[in-house]
Amino acid sequence: MVTTSAFPDPLAIYVHVPFCARRCHYCDFPTVAGCDEWIPAYFEALRHEISGCAERGRPVGSVYFGGGTPSHVPAAHIRSTLDLIRDTFSVESSAEITLEANPASAQAPSLAAYHEAGINRLSIGVQSFRDETLRSLGRLHSADEAGDAILEARSAGFDNVSVDLIFGCPGQSLEDVLHDAAAAIAMEPEHLSTYALTVEPSTPLADMVACGAAVLPDESVTAAMYSAIIDRLEAAGYEHYEVSNFALPGYRSRHNTAYWTDMEYIGFGAGSASYAHGVRKVNVRTPMEYVRRHRGGSSPVAETETLTPTQRLAEAIILGLRLREGIDETRLGNRFGSDILRTLEPAFSRQIAAGTIERASGRLRLTRRGLLIADTVLADLIPG
Repeated sequence: MVTTSAFPDPLAIYVHVPFCARRCHYCDFPTVAGCDEWIPAYFEALRHEISGCAERGRPVGSVYFGGGTPSHVPAAHIRSTLDLIRDTFSVESSAEITLEANPASAQAPSLAAYHEAGINRLSIGVQSFRDETLRSLGRLHSADEAGDAILEARSAGFDNVSVDLIFGCPGQSLEDVLHDAAAAIAMEPEHLSTYALTVEPSTPLADMVACGAAVLPDESVTAAMYSAIIDRLEAAGYEHYEVSNFALPGYRSRHNTAYWTDMEYIGFGAGSASYAHGVRKVNVRTPMEYVRRHRGGSSPVAETETLTPTQRLAEAIILGLRLREGIDETRLGNRFGSDILRTLEPAFSRQIAAGTIERASGRLRLTRRGLLIADTVLADLIPG
Protein backbone atom coordinates (compact mmCIF):
# COMPACT_ATOMS: atom_id res chain seq x y z
CA MET A 1 0.00 0.00 0.00
CA VAL A 2 1.19 3.50 -0.85
CA THR A 3 1.24 5.76 2.22
CA THR A 4 1.27 9.55 2.24
CA SER A 5 -0.14 12.47 4.18
CA ALA A 6 0.64 15.16 1.62
CA PHE A 7 -2.79 15.24 -0.04
CA PRO A 8 -6.15 16.88 0.80
CA ASP A 9 -9.44 15.05 1.37
CA PRO A 10 -9.54 11.41 0.27
CA LEU A 11 -10.54 10.56 -3.27
CA ALA A 12 -13.54 8.54 -4.31
CA ILE A 13 -12.65 5.97 -6.99
CA TYR A 14 -15.16 4.63 -9.50
CA VAL A 15 -14.44 1.57 -11.68
CA HIS A 16 -16.80 0.97 -14.60
CA VAL A 17 -17.54 -2.65 -15.49
CA PRO A 18 -19.66 -2.50 -18.68
CA PHE A 19 -20.54 -6.17 -19.21
CA CYS A 20 -24.09 -7.51 -18.87
CA ALA A 21 -25.95 -10.69 -19.70
CA ARG A 22 -28.63 -8.51 -21.33
CA ARG A 23 -29.29 -4.78 -21.56
CA CYS A 24 -32.42 -3.56 -19.78
CA HIS A 25 -35.08 -1.71 -21.77
CA TYR A 26 -34.33 1.63 -20.07
CA CYS A 27 -30.51 1.50 -20.05
CA ASP A 28 -28.42 4.13 -21.85
CA PHE A 29 -25.22 3.55 -19.85
CA PRO A 30 -21.99 2.54 -21.65
CA THR A 31 -22.67 -1.19 -21.40
CA VAL A 32 -22.49 -4.22 -23.67
CA ALA A 33 -24.23 -7.60 -23.62
CA GLY A 34 -23.07 -10.85 -25.18
CA CYS A 35 -19.46 -9.63 -25.40
CA ASP A 36 -17.84 -11.62 -22.60
CA GLU A 37 -14.85 -12.47 -24.80
CA TRP A 38 -13.76 -8.84 -24.28
CA ILE A 39 -13.62 -9.14 -20.47
CA PRO A 40 -9.92 -10.11 -20.10
CA ALA A 41 -8.75 -7.39 -22.51
CA TYR A 42 -10.96 -4.81 -20.83
CA PHE A 43 -9.53 -5.54 -17.39
CA GLU A 44 -6.01 -5.43 -18.82
CA ALA A 45 -6.79 -1.92 -20.10
CA LEU A 46 -8.26 -1.00 -16.71
CA ARG A 47 -5.11 -2.10 -14.91
CA HIS A 48 -3.01 -0.03 -17.29
CA GLU A 49 -5.12 3.07 -16.69
CA ILE A 50 -5.06 2.63 -12.91
CA SER A 51 -1.32 2.05 -12.64
CA GLY A 52 -0.62 5.16 -14.74
CA CYS A 53 -2.95 7.50 -12.84
CA ALA A 54 -1.44 10.91 -12.07
CA GLU A 55 -3.19 10.94 -8.68
CA ARG A 56 -1.42 7.79 -7.49
CA GLY A 57 -0.48 7.85 -3.81
CA ARG A 58 -3.47 9.89 -2.70
CA PRO A 59 -5.70 8.71 0.15
CA VAL A 60 -8.89 6.94 -0.97
CA GLY A 61 -12.05 6.83 1.13
CA SER A 62 -14.27 4.79 -1.17
CA VAL A 63 -14.09 2.48 -4.17
CA TYR A 64 -17.18 1.72 -6.25
CA PHE A 65 -17.44 -0.99 -8.93
CA GLY A 66 -20.43 0.02 -11.05
CA GLY A 67 -21.83 -0.94 -14.40
CA GLY A 68 -23.10 -2.64 -16.30
CA THR A 69 -23.14 -5.66 -14.06
CA PRO A 70 -19.91 -6.08 -12.07
CA SER A 71 -21.28 -9.32 -10.59
CA HIS A 72 -21.41 -10.71 -14.15
CA VAL A 73 -17.61 -10.94 -14.45
CA PRO A 74 -15.40 -13.51 -12.68
CA ALA A 75 -14.52 -12.43 -9.14
CA ALA A 76 -10.81 -12.81 -9.93
CA HIS A 77 -10.96 -9.71 -12.13
CA ILE A 78 -12.55 -7.67 -9.35
CA ARG A 79 -9.98 -8.93 -6.84
CA SER A 80 -6.95 -8.15 -9.02
CA THR A 81 -8.30 -4.69 -9.84
CA LEU A 82 -8.95 -3.90 -6.19
CA ASP A 83 -5.49 -5.17 -5.24
CA LEU A 84 -3.94 -2.86 -7.82
CA ILE A 85 -5.93 0.10 -6.50
CA ARG A 86 -4.58 -0.67 -3.03
CA ASP A 87 -1.04 -0.83 -4.42
CA THR A 88 -1.45 2.42 -6.35
CA PHE A 89 -3.32 4.55 -3.80
CA SER A 90 -3.48 4.84 -0.03
CA VAL A 91 -6.82 3.13 0.56
CA GLU A 92 -8.03 3.85 4.07
CA SER A 93 -8.54 0.84 6.33
CA SER A 94 -12.14 2.00 6.88
CA ALA A 95 -12.80 2.64 3.18
CA GLU A 96 -16.23 1.80 1.79
CA ILE A 97 -15.78 -0.64 -1.10
CA THR A 98 -18.98 -1.26 -3.08
CA LEU A 99 -19.86 -3.65 -5.87
CA GLU A 100 -23.10 -3.49 -7.86
CA ALA A 101 -24.83 -6.83 -8.30
CA ASN A 102 -27.74 -8.07 -10.37
CA PRO A 103 -29.91 -10.67 -8.62
CA ALA A 104 -29.62 -12.90 -11.69
CA SER A 105 -25.84 -13.19 -11.21
CA ALA A 106 -25.61 -12.78 -7.42
CA GLN A 107 -24.83 -16.40 -6.61
CA ALA A 108 -23.46 -17.59 -3.26
CA PRO A 109 -19.95 -18.69 -4.43
CA SER A 110 -19.24 -15.46 -6.31
CA LEU A 111 -20.62 -13.26 -3.52
CA ALA A 112 -18.38 -15.06 -1.01
CA ALA A 113 -15.41 -14.49 -3.34
CA TYR A 114 -16.19 -10.77 -3.62
CA HIS A 115 -16.43 -10.48 0.15
CA GLU A 116 -13.14 -12.31 0.59
CA ALA A 117 -11.53 -9.98 -1.96
CA GLY A 118 -12.39 -6.97 0.20
CA ILE A 119 -15.77 -5.81 -1.06
CA ASN A 120 -17.61 -4.66 2.09
CA ARG A 121 -20.78 -3.17 0.61
CA LEU A 122 -23.12 -4.72 -1.94
CA SER A 123 -25.57 -2.67 -4.03
CA ILE A 124 -28.24 -4.98 -5.44
CA GLY A 125 -30.27 -3.81 -8.45
CA VAL A 126 -33.63 -5.21 -7.38
CA GLN A 127 -35.71 -2.46 -9.08
CA SER A 128 -38.98 -4.15 -8.09
CA PHE A 129 -40.36 -7.08 -6.09
CA ARG A 130 -43.14 -7.62 -8.66
CA ASP A 131 -42.58 -9.88 -11.66
CA GLU A 132 -44.86 -7.77 -13.88
CA THR A 133 -42.79 -4.65 -13.27
CA LEU A 134 -39.52 -6.50 -13.77
CA ARG A 135 -40.72 -7.81 -17.14
CA SER A 136 -41.74 -4.30 -18.22
CA LEU A 137 -38.18 -3.12 -17.53
CA GLY A 138 -36.53 -6.03 -19.31
CA ARG A 139 -34.88 -7.35 -16.15
CA LEU A 140 -33.54 -10.91 -16.15
CA HIS A 141 -34.43 -11.82 -12.58
CA SER A 142 -37.72 -12.59 -10.86
CA ALA A 143 -39.12 -11.13 -7.65
CA ASP A 144 -38.21 -14.31 -5.77
CA GLU A 145 -34.64 -14.15 -7.08
CA ALA A 146 -34.39 -10.54 -5.87
CA GLY A 147 -35.19 -11.60 -2.32
CA ASP A 148 -32.90 -14.62 -2.59
CA ALA A 149 -29.99 -12.37 -3.67
CA ILE A 150 -30.29 -10.31 -0.50
CA LEU A 151 -30.35 -13.47 1.63
CA GLU A 152 -27.32 -14.83 -0.28
CA ALA A 153 -25.50 -11.55 0.41
CA ARG A 154 -26.10 -11.98 4.13
CA SER A 155 -24.91 -15.59 3.99
CA ALA A 156 -21.73 -14.43 2.23
CA GLY A 157 -20.96 -12.11 5.12
CA PHE A 158 -22.18 -8.74 3.86
CA ASP A 159 -23.48 -6.56 6.68
CA ASN A 160 -23.89 -3.46 4.48
CA VAL A 161 -26.41 -4.05 1.69
CA SER A 162 -28.08 -1.44 -0.49
CA VAL A 163 -31.19 -2.11 -2.58
CA ASP A 164 -32.22 -0.15 -5.69
CA LEU A 165 -35.89 0.38 -6.55
CA ILE A 166 -37.46 2.11 -9.56
CA PHE A 167 -40.89 3.76 -9.57
CA GLY A 168 -43.00 5.25 -12.34
CA CYS A 169 -42.67 2.08 -14.43
CA PRO A 170 -45.04 1.03 -17.24
CA GLY A 171 -48.35 -0.16 -15.82
CA GLN A 172 -47.21 0.46 -12.25
CA SER A 173 -49.73 1.73 -9.67
CA LEU A 174 -49.29 3.46 -6.33
CA GLU A 175 -50.23 0.18 -4.63
CA ASP A 176 -47.49 -1.61 -6.58
CA VAL A 177 -44.91 0.91 -5.40
CA LEU A 178 -46.02 0.57 -1.79
CA HIS A 179 -45.74 -3.21 -2.17
CA ASP A 180 -42.13 -2.80 -3.36
CA ALA A 181 -41.31 -0.49 -0.46
CA ALA A 182 -42.83 -2.89 2.07
CA ALA A 183 -41.01 -5.88 0.54
CA ALA A 184 -37.71 -3.99 0.62
CA ILE A 185 -38.18 -2.93 4.23
CA ALA A 186 -38.93 -6.54 5.19
CA MET A 187 -35.49 -7.55 3.84
CA GLU A 188 -33.87 -5.01 6.22
CA PRO A 189 -31.20 -3.55 3.93
CA GLU A 190 -28.98 -0.88 5.45
CA HIS A 191 -29.52 1.41 2.46
CA LEU A 192 -32.21 2.01 -0.16
CA SER A 193 -32.09 4.00 -3.38
CA THR A 194 -35.35 4.86 -5.15
CA TYR A 195 -35.30 6.36 -8.64
CA ALA A 196 -38.03 7.64 -10.90
CA LEU A 197 -37.87 5.86 -14.25
CA THR A 198 -36.41 8.08 -16.95
CA VAL A 199 -37.11 7.37 -20.61
CA GLU A 200 -33.81 7.96 -22.39
CA PRO A 201 -33.71 8.52 -26.17
CA SER A 202 -32.70 5.61 -28.41
CA THR A 203 -33.50 2.94 -25.84
CA PRO A 204 -35.97 0.08 -26.29
CA LEU A 205 -38.17 1.69 -23.64
CA ALA A 206 -38.33 4.93 -25.64
CA ASP A 207 -39.47 2.94 -28.69
CA MET A 208 -42.07 1.07 -26.61
CA VAL A 209 -43.48 4.31 -25.20
CA ALA A 210 -43.53 5.93 -28.63
CA CYS A 211 -45.58 3.10 -30.18
CA GLY A 212 -47.87 2.71 -27.17
CA ALA A 213 -46.54 -0.70 -26.13
CA ALA A 214 -45.58 0.77 -22.75
CA VAL A 215 -47.74 3.31 -20.90
CA LEU A 216 -46.15 5.28 -18.08
CA PRO A 217 -48.02 6.74 -15.08
CA ASP A 218 -48.68 10.45 -15.46
CA GLU A 219 -46.56 12.97 -13.55
CA SER A 220 -49.07 13.47 -10.74
CA VAL A 221 -49.16 9.72 -10.06
CA THR A 222 -45.37 9.49 -10.16
CA ALA A 223 -45.13 12.40 -7.69
CA ALA A 224 -47.60 10.63 -5.39
CA MET A 225 -45.49 7.46 -5.63
CA TYR A 226 -42.35 9.34 -4.60
CA SER A 227 -44.10 11.06 -1.71
CA ALA A 228 -45.53 7.74 -0.50
CA ILE A 229 -42.11 6.09 -0.66
CA ILE A 230 -40.61 8.86 1.47
CA ASP A 231 -43.33 8.46 4.11
CA ARG A 232 -43.09 4.67 4.17
CA LEU A 233 -39.30 4.50 4.43
CA GLU A 234 -39.03 7.26 7.01
CA ALA A 235 -41.69 5.53 9.11
CA ALA A 236 -39.52 2.40 8.98
CA GLY A 237 -36.53 4.27 10.41
CA TYR A 238 -34.68 5.14 7.21
CA GLU A 239 -33.12 8.60 7.01
CA HIS A 240 -33.98 10.41 3.79
CA TYR A 241 -30.55 11.99 3.36
CA GLU A 242 -30.56 12.69 -0.39
CA VAL A 243 -33.25 13.14 -3.04
CA SER A 244 -33.19 9.46 -4.05
CA ASN A 245 -31.39 7.85 -1.12
CA PHE A 246 -32.34 6.51 2.30
CA ALA A 247 -30.18 4.90 4.97
CA LEU A 248 -30.32 3.48 8.43
CA PRO A 249 -28.22 5.54 10.88
CA GLY A 250 -24.53 5.25 10.04
CA TYR A 251 -25.07 3.72 6.59
CA ARG A 252 -25.11 6.66 4.19
CA SER A 253 -23.25 5.92 0.96
CA ARG A 254 -19.82 7.39 1.53
CA HIS A 255 -18.96 7.15 -2.15
CA ASN A 256 -21.99 9.01 -3.49
CA THR A 257 -21.77 11.55 -0.68
CA ALA A 258 -18.34 12.48 -2.05
CA TYR A 259 -20.05 13.52 -5.30
CA TRP A 260 -22.79 15.48 -3.55
CA THR A 261 -20.33 17.36 -1.34
CA ASP A 262 -18.15 18.38 -4.31
CA MET A 263 -15.14 16.25 -3.37
CA GLU A 264 -12.63 15.01 -5.94
CA TYR A 265 -13.06 11.65 -7.63
CA ILE A 266 -11.32 9.50 -10.20
CA GLY A 267 -13.07 7.23 -12.69
CA PHE A 268 -11.51 4.30 -14.50
CA GLY A 269 -12.99 2.46 -17.48
CA ALA A 270 -15.23 3.22 -20.43
CA GLY A 271 -17.48 6.25 -20.00
CA SER A 272 -16.16 7.06 -16.52
CA ALA A 273 -15.56 10.63 -15.35
CA SER A 274 -12.89 12.17 -13.14
CA TYR A 275 -12.83 15.50 -11.33
CA ALA A 276 -9.63 16.77 -9.70
CA HIS A 277 -7.94 20.18 -9.39
CA GLY A 278 -10.89 21.86 -11.09
CA VAL A 279 -10.57 19.71 -14.23
CA ARG A 280 -13.14 17.20 -15.43
CA LYS A 281 -12.15 14.34 -17.72
CA VAL A 282 -14.45 11.81 -19.39
CA ASN A 283 -13.31 8.57 -21.01
CA VAL A 284 -14.54 7.20 -24.33
CA ARG A 285 -17.95 5.55 -23.88
CA THR A 286 -17.51 2.40 -25.96
CA PRO A 287 -15.79 -0.44 -24.08
CA MET A 288 -14.21 -1.77 -27.28
CA GLU A 289 -12.80 1.66 -28.16
CA TYR A 290 -11.45 1.89 -24.59
CA VAL A 291 -9.57 -1.39 -25.17
CA ARG A 292 -8.37 -0.31 -28.63
CA ARG A 293 -6.92 2.90 -27.23
CA HIS A 294 -5.05 0.92 -24.61
CA ARG A 295 -3.66 -1.42 -27.25
CA GLY A 296 -2.66 1.53 -29.42
CA GLY A 297 -0.92 3.30 -26.56
CA SER A 298 -3.23 6.32 -26.55
CA SER A 299 -5.19 7.95 -23.74
CA PRO A 300 -8.74 6.77 -23.05
CA VAL A 301 -9.80 10.36 -22.28
CA ALA A 302 -12.31 11.72 -24.80
CA GLU A 303 -13.14 15.07 -23.17
CA THR A 304 -11.27 17.46 -20.87
CA GLU A 305 -12.80 20.59 -19.38
CA THR A 306 -11.38 23.10 -16.92
CA LEU A 307 -14.33 24.40 -14.91
CA THR A 308 -14.69 28.12 -14.31
CA PRO A 309 -15.47 29.38 -10.78
CA THR A 310 -19.06 29.98 -11.89
CA GLN A 311 -19.38 26.41 -13.19
CA ARG A 312 -17.94 25.04 -9.96
CA LEU A 313 -20.38 27.14 -7.93
CA ALA A 314 -23.28 25.86 -10.03
CA GLU A 315 -22.27 22.27 -9.40
CA ALA A 316 -21.78 22.87 -5.68
CA ILE A 317 -25.33 24.30 -5.46
CA ILE A 318 -27.00 21.64 -7.58
CA LEU A 319 -25.28 18.73 -5.87
CA GLY A 320 -25.43 20.20 -2.37
CA LEU A 321 -29.16 20.85 -2.56
CA ARG A 322 -29.75 17.19 -3.38
CA LEU A 323 -28.73 16.47 0.21
CA ARG A 324 -31.57 16.87 2.68
CA GLU A 325 -29.52 19.10 4.97
CA GLY A 326 -28.90 21.36 1.99
CA ILE A 327 -26.03 23.79 1.66
CA ASP A 328 -24.26 26.04 4.16
CA GLU A 329 -24.44 29.57 2.77
CA THR A 330 -21.48 30.83 4.80
CA ARG A 331 -19.26 27.98 3.62
CA LEU A 332 -20.38 28.54 0.04
CA GLY A 333 -19.65 32.27 0.29
CA ASN A 334 -16.21 31.67 1.81
CA ARG A 335 -15.35 29.27 -0.96
CA PHE A 336 -16.66 31.13 -4.00
CA GLY A 337 -16.98 34.71 -2.81
CA SER A 338 -19.92 36.58 -1.31
CA ASP A 339 -20.31 38.78 -4.41
CA ILE A 340 -21.14 35.92 -6.77
CA LEU A 341 -23.41 34.38 -4.16
CA ARG A 342 -25.38 37.64 -3.90
CA THR A 343 -26.15 37.48 -7.63
CA LEU A 344 -28.11 34.28 -6.91
CA GLU A 345 -30.28 35.85 -4.23
CA PRO A 346 -33.17 36.67 -6.64
CA ALA A 347 -33.36 33.00 -7.69
CA PHE A 348 -33.19 31.81 -4.07
CA SER A 349 -35.89 34.32 -3.05
CA ARG A 350 -38.09 33.25 -5.96
CA GLN A 351 -37.93 29.59 -4.97
CA ILE A 352 -38.41 30.39 -1.27
CA ALA A 353 -41.55 32.35 -2.16
CA ALA A 354 -42.74 29.40 -4.25
CA GLY A 355 -42.32 27.11 -1.26
CA THR A 356 -39.73 24.86 -2.92
CA ILE A 357 -36.70 25.99 -0.87
CA GLU A 358 -36.46 26.98 2.77
CA ARG A 359 -33.78 28.95 4.59
CA ALA A 360 -33.01 28.10 8.22
CA SER A 361 -29.95 28.44 10.46
CA GLY A 362 -27.77 29.63 7.59
CA ARG A 363 -28.66 26.74 5.31
CA LEU A 364 -30.75 26.39 2.17
CA ARG A 365 -32.61 23.14 1.58
CA LEU A 366 -35.36 21.73 -0.60
CA THR A 367 -38.82 21.48 0.96
CA ARG A 368 -41.04 18.45 0.41
CA ARG A 369 -42.69 20.37 -2.45
CA GLY A 370 -39.25 21.16 -3.86
CA LEU A 371 -38.26 17.50 -3.75
CA LEU A 372 -41.16 16.63 -6.03
CA ILE A 373 -39.89 19.01 -8.73
CA ALA A 374 -36.22 19.03 -7.81
CA ASP A 375 -34.86 19.14 -11.38
CA THR A 376 -36.93 22.23 -12.20
CA VAL A 377 -35.93 24.00 -9.00
CA LEU A 378 -32.24 23.28 -9.40
CA ALA A 379 -32.24 24.40 -13.04
CA ASP A 380 -33.58 27.81 -11.92
CA LEU A 381 -30.64 28.22 -9.53
CA ILE A 382 -27.85 27.64 -12.03
CA PRO A 383 -25.83 30.89 -12.31
CA GLY A 384 -25.50 32.18 -15.85
